[in-house]
Amino acid sequence: MFVGRQKQLAALAAALERTPGAVLVVGEAGIGKSALVREFTRGVDALVAEGGADPGTALQTAAAHGVQAGVHGVQAGVHGVQGGVPYAVFVPVLRRLVREYGAGLVPGGGRKGLARLLPELGELEEHPELGRARLFEEVLLLVERAAERRPVVLVLEDLHWADQASRDLLVFLLRNLTRPGVLVIATSREPLRLPMAEVLKVPPLGRDEVARMLGGSEGEQADIDRIVARSEGNPLFVEALADAGTATTPASLREVLLAGAERLGRASLDVLRIAAVSSSVSPSYGGSRTPHEVLRAVAGLDDLVLDEALRPVVRARLLLVDGDGYVFRHTLIRDAVYDDLLPGERIRLHTRCAEARPELAADHWYAAGDRRRAFEAAWRAGRWERVLELWEQSDSPDDGSDGGMDHAAVLELAAKDALHVGDAERAEELASRALDEVRDPLRAAHLLELRVAIRDLLGEEGLADLREAIRLAPREARLIGALANTLAWNGQDAEARAHAEDALALGDSRSLVTLAALTALEGDLAAASRLHAEARAAAPDDDTVLAAYAGEADVLEAAGEHAKAEAVARRGMAQAKRLGMARSRGAHIAANLAEPLASLGRWKEAREVIDAALALDPPPIHRAWLLMVLGTVAVWEGALEEAADVLDRARPLMRGRSRGYDSCLEPDLLEGRLAVAAGDVERAGRLADHVLSAHDLTLSRRYAWPLLVIAARTGRVRQAPAGMETTGRVQEAYRATFEAECGGSWAAAVAAWRTVGQPYALGQALVRAAEQDPESARELLREAAAIAERLGSAPLRQEVEAAAASGRVRLTAEPGLSARELEVLELVAEGLSNRQIAERLFISARTSGVHVSNIMAKLGVASRVEAAALARRTGLL
Repeated sequence: MFVGRQKQLAALAAALERTPGAVLVVGEAGIGKSALVREFTRGVDALVAEGGADPGTALQTAAAHGVQAGVHGVQAGVHGVQGGVPYAVFVPVLRRLVREYGAGLVPGGGRKGLARLLPELGELEEHPELGRARLFEEVLLLVERAAERRPVVLVLEDLHWADQASRDLLVFLLRNLTRPGVLVIATSREPLRLPMAEVLKVPPLGRDEVARMLGGSEGEQADIDRIVARSEGNPLFVEALADAGTATTPASLREVLLAGAERLGRASLDVLRIAAVSSSVSPSYGGSRTPHEVLRAVAGLDDLVLDEALRPVVRARLLLVDGDGYVFRHTLIRDAVYDDLLPGERIRLHTRCAEARPELAADHWYAAGDRRRAFEAAWRAGRWERVLELWEQSDSPDDGSDGGMDHAAVLELAAKDALHVGDAERAEELASRALDEVRDPLRAAHLLELRVAIRDLLGEEGLADLREAIRLAPREARLIGALANTLAWNGQDAEARAHAEDALALGDSRSLVTLAALTALEGDLAAASRLHAEARAAAPDDDTVLAAYAGEADVLEAAGEHAKAEAVARRGMAQAKRLGMARSRGAHIAANLAEPLASLGRWKEAREVIDAALALDPPPIHRAWLLMVLGTVAVWEGALEEAADVLDRARPLMRGRSRGYDSCLEPDLLEGRLAVAAGDVERAGRLADHVLSAHDLTLSRRYAWPLLVIAARTGRVRQAPAGMETTGRVQEAYRATFEAECGGSWAAAVAAWRTVGQPYALGQALVRAAEQDPESARELLREAAAIAERLGSAPLRQEVEAAAASGRVRLTAEPGLSARELEVLELVAEGLSNRQIAERLFISARTSGVHVSNIMAKLGVASRVEAAALARRTGLL
């Protein structure tokens, strides 16, 4: 019987009114979290999709090893168990939405992401680097588009037991749900850090609520008092104590939980035990729910006898009816029933459940201790971590091998699974172990390719692996194309072009993107654009289409074609959104859009693009590129604390050289710019020393010249390293700036930046040109001041004012001060009083005061100190 909780029900109702949103319902085991949620969802006009975590995997492992796990011991050990299914919390939820509305709600019918969790959608069309990102995007699309048809309430139970992949997906959803109609309700025994989620604590029941729950009369008040004291207001314990009667007090939690079960008849107790064993395995495939037909098959009873056995169990609310099946009212009850089984009973029931539930056979055979059958069932189900675990526990190296697959093949499949759920470290370990075992050159080449994709996520370039792969399989077009792309990232243009052309001749159309980038570096932007268009037309998959947009925007920006780069990036982002890839490749293109916006001085727009992309929780390398643009904008605006924070967040994401020299030099450039803006010459010098000693700047595509500018400004270099090339207007402008820092002409740098159209860089060059050319200083500084004002750049404004004060240049229009007023202003600036000024100029103190008042009015200042400061800053004095 549900009683009380009106305040909590009202809070849930209010949350549903202001969707999208989330509520985390927190309370101890048995406190009534699930009952509260059921009571709420029973009355809502919405599609309710339920899922949840479960400690069942821990129970299986304990049984397999002959360990009698207690209720609390299971909770403590669940996270360390291998063989669990990633995203277990969400699988029933997604299946419910797909069955209700169909997979057509997402591009490609879910076969590029959702099929990873829902095999019924068909064969997965996957891309190793985008598996996790694409899955997250499709889940978001599915939920939001379902909510367009009818409000959706997602119920996620027992989040404290959730696997990390499920938690990551939940955090992503909470950060990115923007459309109304979606309410996420999660339950947990402990508070969790979930973004945007309201925490709703479920308190114990009061005495009156316990009395109403038990329906006690006045004559039973003493019994109610004892139950209240013993249960401490926990509804689960209230019911269990009431079932046990008041003549005795259970001595332990297990006795409390089993009190109702022990009063059942033999047939009913047998059915309850079957349900406990059936629901002790993975919830991802419906393991937490026991279908009626499974009970019938395992119990071996006809329908009438089974119904009679079930009726007392349901009446005692040990099991609840759930559609055409049954669920335990609380997992603690299920755990207690399971733990109360004798070892022989547990093995027999798991064996019968394995035969009755083929989709969960691997788990049940494993729990029954039959490793061979568990191995065979796991193999059929594609549970490769479980297969690997059982294979390595077996004394026979050929145990269970099937279809010509060997141990190395299982390692490879397990590595792919680990990569798909974002565990790159585990994936690398498994792929490397597989490589150690294979002897066939082609297999080894493909494993090397897989390891390159894995190591890319870990910040490692993979050149050595790709070269070895091609040595082993010299005619594999995909491998040759991958090597060409990596070589291009690392500035090895000639070899990159040769390999890209070879790959294209062998049929790898993706190499057109690499050839387009190399052609742009040679200065032929028109030919590069044609190649990018050809790459999009011939693309074998969506990712290549978007990679071509990203590549074209990138080369246009590098060449100083900021407006064209913006246009291409906007088309690419629109395409990524249509394809459901906004989080993965779309975030990459967002960085390609933010960069030209930043270059053009449209910093507010750049921030909006970056904020929207970061809110999607993109893959690490894409997030890093977005942060780099954000940090640069923050430096130019003068938000130096924000820039420092961005740098700290981005550096760990860009370790290594997985994206070439530019990827590892970009954080150095941001740090150098930050140090210069903060006036920290020592830090800027240390940074320059590091770059010059640790890197070959001739391999950099984008950042060598701007880093050399910082090195020259700190006196670390006076000439560029041999072999430095200059391609495009941006690089030419940076080279002119470097030469000016080394004693050359700042007027040449100003002219170069005018052709590029980057206002911030032009403003900086104007300031330095004014210092070099005093006769033109006033005009140059006034232009720089106007740029600083338009951009809202505090650092540039400070540079302009410092140069004006140093050169005694007046930035503002003449304030109309007379010669006498200018004399008075000079004395005000010296700190003289009106009387002292009068004495110095042989005028009366009253006349002196009138002059000072007129000066302050003409300058628009409120004090003598402000008048003096303004005069110095603007060059009046």
